Amino acid sequence: MKTKHLLWQIFGPVLLAVLLIAILLSLPIHYRKVSAQEMRKAAVSLDTATFKNQFLKQKALQNKKVNYVPFFGSSELERMDEFHPSVMSAKYYNYRPFLLGKKGAQSLPQFLAMETILPELKNRKVVFIISPQWFVKQGISPAAFKYYNGSLADLTWLKQANPHSAYDRYLAQRLITLLGSNDEVSQLAAKIAQGHQLSSLDQQLISVQHNFLWHEDELFSRFRPDDNYLNRIKPRLNNLPTKYNYQKLQTMAQADGQKHSTNNHFRILNKFYAQRVKPHYKFLAGAEKHFSYLQSPEYADLELVLHQLAKQHTQVLFMIQPVNTKWAAYTKLSLPMYYRSVAKIKFQLQQQGFDQIADYSHDGSIPYFMQDTIHIGWLGWVKFNHRVNSFIQTKQPATHYHLKKQFLSRKWQQLKPDQQNLRRFANQIN
Repeated sequence: MKTKHLLWQIFGPVLLAVLLIAILLSLPIHYRKVSAQEMRKAAVSLDTATFKNQFLKQKALQNKKVNYVPFFGSSELERMDEFHPSVMSAKYYNYRPFLLGKKGAQSLPQFLAMETILPELKNRKVVFIISPQWFVKQGISPAAFKYYNGSLADLTWLKQANPHSAYDRYLAQRLITLLGSNDEVSQLAAKIAQGHQLSSLDQQLISVQHNFLWHEDELFSRFRPDDNYLNRIKPRLNNLPTKYNYQKLQTMAQADGQKHSTNNHFRILNKFYAQRVKPHYKFLAGAEKHFSYLQSPEYADLELVLHQLAKQHTQVLFMIQPVNTKWAAYTKLSLPMYYRSVAKIKFQLQQQGFDQIADYSHDGSIPYFMQDTIHIGWLGWVKFNHRVNSFIQTKQPATHYHLKKQFLSRKWQQLKPDQQNLRRFANQIN
């Protein structure tokens, strides 16, 4: 008895604390409000936890005082120079980008990030940046997907997954492939993939876990890394002209690009060249000769995103990034192949009513349009911001999307885009 009493004295308080926390996180109540400073910080944090979870994204997009616009993208969002969208909007515009994504955040992670904020996307304007480099033969790697994949988003999707939907069955199969068949989410997804409804017990367990994770996110979302606004956005505001002048900003961007790309002939940022290119320079010659973006599961993964946006009647401006043509020449990346992949992406968008496309794929030869080998910066940001501001400020026509589930098919993923093939595919789906 004395031993049991002693063990209780040692471990009892710990067990009670764990039990109380579990009860606290399970209760259907809201614990806190989010300050304007927290939302401003979260919008430019590029924090993986913010991307995967729900609370801070949701609160910012529900905010009536500041117009936060979701910017879905990948590593280009990390290129925070004076002309970055978050800097320019803080200086000149009446909206603020909420940055969602960084290196490796391709279509599937973006789809699941959207899953947690669907009501906030309804009839809203958003920006979606596409990099053709996503469309490699194997698509997103399991490691990259797992890094960005969040249990809260998975459970949010499972709560409403429809086994009769071709889109949900496709996603279920992708989750199995990327997470592995032994993963808990994959085991539930397998039922959806086979066309079976989840059992009432499955749904109850999903709801309990979802509620727990939602409150965990709410409680701990305040603990985030360095403040990019104070450290990387605000210090650059005074470097810009007091009043917006498109021509003056273009001139400044060209001068800034020229000043900061003096140690290489690619016209890319000195620091990027010194750290990322120069140490491997000889090995990179001809390294992309056999790259192809023409056939990839990423095309079907993108279709999930389009279906999601169409259901919410979201107005979307897509941006397609260029590649630095000097770099392409050195690495022997085929530009004709690159342009064909862009044509395939645009065909998929336009065939389904997504007509707002800022296609910069042919701007990679413009001096200082790009900050490095595959990311825009300087002059590219200025041009892009001008287009985004016009999109945000101008009333857009009502959306008329017409989704075609054939874009999920293996046939579309593997179709090599030339005019004849695209025309034939269009005839089959229309």
